[in-house]
Amino acid sequence: MSKDKPHPIDTWLAARTAEMLALPHMVCRQRDCRRRNSCYYHFKANNEPCCLLNLTAQQREVFDAVYDQARFAQSFLGSDSHLFEARHGEPRMLDDVAIEIARMSPSRWRPEIWDAARRKREKTLPPAEGGQ
Repeated sequence: MSKDKPHPIDTWLAARTAEMLALPHMVCRQRDCRRRNSCYYHFKANNEPCCLLNLTAQQREVFDAVYDQARFAQSFLGSDSHLFEARHGEPRMLDDVAIEIARMSPSRWRPEIWDAARRKREKTLPPAEGGQ
């Protein structure tokens, strides 16, 4: 697909990404979203969660990076799990977040293979840094 026409956004995946980044609570102007800490409203024209309109350019870049990686994980973890073998730092954190978002997706490719690849990945990677 060309740069002029981006991929259509997956509303379910975009909403889960926004929730993982705490956007409903932090930036959404819809009261229902803030109270429930969940995305409930999206624009009909492009299927994006409404809270994305309230993000700065830097915040939107972070959302897009996490969303793109979650979409990639949803499609390829079951078939090309070697693509998710980052062991340290920001790539590892991005992979972990993307896999957690995509984990509950109703449109994962071959869920049984996908889940097996996720479990195998968890066993082979060292624990993530942090919390120290």
